[in-house]
Amino acid sequence: MGLITMASSCAATDDLSVLDQIPEVLTTPPATTVTSVISESVKSADDPFGGYQSATYRNPEVWLCLPDTVDVCDSDLRATAVYPNGTTQVIVAEKITNPAVDCFYVYPTASRDMAPNSDLVPSPEDEMAVAWTQVSRYSEVCNVYAPVYRQRPVPAVSGLIDIPADDFIGGPGTTGFEIAYSDVLDAFRHYISSSDKERGFLLISHSQGTAMLTELISREVDRSSALRKRFVSAHLLGGAHIDAGGNEFRTISTCKGPQEVGCIIAYNTFYGDEPPRPDSWFGRTWHHPSWDIGSWEDLQWEEVTSGPSLCVNPRTFSSERALLMPYFPVTEDTEKAFPITTPWVTYPGLVVGECVNDGTFGYLSIEILANPEDPRAVHVNNGFDPQSGLHGFDINIALGDLIAAARTQSANYSN
Repeated sequence: MGLITMASSCAATDDLSVLDQIPEVLTTPPATTVTSVISESVKSADDPFGGYQSATYRNPEVWLCLPDTVDVCDSDLRATAVYPNGTTQVIVAEKITNPAVDCFYVYPTASRDMAPNSDLVPSPEDEMAVAWTQVSRYSEVCNVYAPVYRQRPVPAVSGLIDIPADDFIGGPGTTGFEIAYSDVLDAFRHYISSSDKERGFLLISHSQGTAMLTELISREVDRSSALRKRFVSAHLLGGAHIDAGGNEFRTISTCKGPQEVGCIIAYNTFYGDEPPRPDSWFGRTWHHPSWDIGSWEDLQWEEVTSGPSLCVNPRTFSSERALLMPYFPVTEDTEKAFPITTPWVTYPGLVVGECVNDGTFGYLSIEILANPEDPRAVHVNNGFDPQSGLHGFDINIALGDLIAAARTQSANYSN
């Protein structure tokens, strides 16, 4: 499996028909970017960033989702349920009014900028489309904040461009990672200092975004009682960053049940009959001794310390098998197969998931309860890759369950 396939799988969809569902006002990226200027005052017990204001993230144009703006999180949430007997039903959902909590979302590898790090100008086909696919439905529960950040774009992680010798592709401490992380931290500080000091927040991410938020939790939330007081939960999907042993953080642990707050839901998704291959990047945590690799293809597993990744089934919060509730953007193929007029489709009774730990990999094992020729099964199968499993569908394969968990966790936090 080549590196290009791995990198492109981080995006939630390559079907540009989903762009038809994004509000037209968003399809023209801002013409300029902004240089951040830090403004910081004295920190206090309930304001860990001391009134921090970012010149960059004061600009609404560098947010994919932001309350009180028209953006991808304001799109139509109606879905068509396609049942096993072929009948359909429209499910109505709406953006919540005056939610009690916020969601801070960091997207996966999406940019196709030809540079070691992307710019802060979002593309409708890349960052905007992925955010709509992954986080817009969370607006049923929370106000969504989704900053643009200078991530490692697809060409950089695919080896399509040269990376400077001192700017390796690896993890925390390397130049490219820290540039991306500095933006995420800048946006988070600005959000925290600008919001109600009693207001709770959820952290939501996928793939490269999960690397960013795992580091944010480690460097900031885990070390601040004021932030932990506001921390509702983290949904950190599709990352090779959180060990199944639950030792990643000092004070923050795995969610053991839907009533628990201040905890983490995480998983990587593979088919049960096609588990992770020995060379898979997903389903296990790993750390290269130096991160001194110019390409993921240079990674030698015998040189890596690794272990099974954390898996929390968002339906059961245990290792038990259970039906999951997926939500996918409608594609041209689904429109041809079913009478669908909504932007979303869901398949009740199709997907079963359970957490598996085989000693090397930890992952959410998926079974499809349909003939492979069934259009519902085909829709899911189209997201499969032998090396990365269902990585592109990590969020969508259980999006209904993740939102249900967020709703319950938010209610428990508020009470």
